[in-house]
This record gives sequence, C-alpha cells and structure tokens, in this order.
Amino acid sequence: MALRGRMVTDSLGKVRRLGKRLERGGEGEIFALQDRQDVIVKWYYPEVLKKRGDELHRKVEAMRELRDAQMTRDVCWPLIRVFDDQHRWIGFAMYRAQGVKMGFLAHALLYQRYFPGLDRSRVVGYLIRFIEIVQQLHRAGVCIGDYNLNNVFCMPSTQQVTLIDCDSYQLRVGGTFYPCPVGSPDMTPKEHQGVAFRNIVRTSQSEAFSLAIVLFKCLMLGRHPYDIVGGDDPVRNLRRGNFAYGEGGRDVPEGAWYDLWRELPEGIRDMFVTTFTSGANVPRHRATLPQWHAALTEYRQQLESGECSRRLIGPGSSKKSQVLHAR
Repeated sequence: MALRGRMVTDSLGKVRRLGKRLERGGEGEIFALQDRQDVIVKWYYPEVLKKRGDELHRKVEAMRELRDAQMTRDVCWPLIRVFDDQHRWIGFAMYRAQGVKMGFLAHALLYQRYFPGLDRSRVVGYLIRFIEIVQQLHRAGVCIGDYNLNNVFCMPSTQQVTLIDCDSYQLRVGGTFYPCPVGSPDMTPKEHQGVAFRNIVRTSQSEAFSLAIVLFKCLMLGRHPYDIVGGDDPVRNLRRGNFAYGEGGRDVPEGAWYDLWRELPEGIRDMFVTTFTSGANVPRHRATLPQWHAALTEYRQQLESGECSRRLIGPGSSKKSQVLHAR
C-alpha cells in the first residue's frame, strides 16, 4: 500500500485516508477507512483495471442505482465511487460486515470456537435469514452466482446475516446484463458445469441448487452433499447426481455424519434427496427458496418447542454420538 499512497478521493472530491489492509482477493484489496470504522474500500488491482476497468465501473454504477431503491445493510453493496490521486476510478466504498464467516459455522471443529453455545436452533435461524436476503436479491433481479460460505457473515450474538463480495453478482439493469464471472465447481449445478462462469446465465432454479448445498453444509457441520466414502470427488458425484444420503443411504459416512443426517426432519431430508438426485438433472425438481424457507421455519418451531433435539454432534463419534450441546 505504501507504493500507492494512503489517500483516495470519493465521488464528492473529498480526500479520505485509508487504514490497514484487511483482505487480498482475486480482483483487489480491501482497506479500512481511517475515519469511519463502519466503511471499507475495495481497490481493484492495476492489472484488473487495465483489463476490465470500464466494465467494472459500469457494473458498480448499475449496482449503486439498485442500492438506492432496494438494498439494505444486510448486503455490502457499493455505496460511493472511489478515485486515486489522479482522479482515476479505482473502486468503491461499502459498509463493513460484522460477524464471523459462515465457513466457520459450517465446520466440524471451528464452530465451537467462533460460535460458543451454538445449537441447531441458531443454525437454522441463520439459514432462514440467509434465504430471506437471497429472496430480496432475486426480487431485484440479482443472482449471487458464486455461492461461497466465506462471503456470508453471521453475528454470534444475534441472528444477523450479512453478504459480502457483492460486485461479482449477476444482475440486469436498464436492459444491460452483467454476468457473475466467478464461481466454484463444487457449488455449481450440473447444467452449468464445464461452462465459463462469465458465459452462464443464472436462474432461480440454478440458484436454488447452490443454496441447497449451503444449507446442507451448515446443517451437516461442513460436510458436502456429494462427499461419499470410498467414492469420487464431490464435483464428479455432483455431475452424476450421486448423492450418498439418497435411497438406501449405502454410502452415508459413518459416525457423526450419519447422526447429523438422521436428526433432520424427514421432510427436510426428502427435499435434499430430491434436489440432489433427480434435481441434479432436472432443475424443476429442486426445492425452491420459498419451500426451504417454510420447511426451516417449521423446523425452528419444532426445535424451540422441544419437539426436535437442539444438540449438535461432534465429529468422529460412534453411532451413539457424543452430545456436545444438550437440549
């Protein structure tokens, strides 16, 4: 950062001093803003600006138009254009997300450190809120595209959920289509496998598939739905619709993973099975976001009433798993 200097200018011409660098990503760096703890700046790399600067600038401006009408603090949306000392556009400012990465929530060990006292009711609460935010985006014509648990933050003390890295989202504004140019094969539905991400047009059905993987990983403490004991890697299993927890459950991993799966209500298990087996090949068979929201809302009511167990089960346990969190 010393080579660039620590000063940027906002769209009103006001000079702002940057604080420390917080993150380095694939397209740019994230810096704190020294005089505003709740605001951060994304500064795209020079090589990215040289190659795609005009395209990125147009997309960010389109996103700012949407923000004024429809976005809330639950999504770290572009707020203000940012320029260098020669008044060249280099990125944008946005609100800073609070909380812990959902990747730590969906981890067999780390959740205990970052989410003390976590139980199933709180996990389900985070997932319900996540679905509501995705639905809000869909109503605005926006698809996440790149589903990544490290781009979702959860507040350990509340049910607050915040989405980050939003400049990669797919959107259509004023007749112009802006694709999501990034993604992960293990979070991508079969119909989009093998296609360059920037050439994909995400739909509500493709989003529902990726979202179902997020739900599964969080409810199963990080296990991917297409992880199979003695089988191929998750991407190959995904392309075949080879879901270990389907009919017969022959390839369900033993121990805690079996127990975590059996703890889920039958209706939710059926939705996963349908989405990850026939739904892998036939998008209309996948559970929809409203269906997931309704099922998880009912599940949370069952958890809070004591009808279902709130405990989380530790990894490596036997069929009679060690209970880490009692009801």
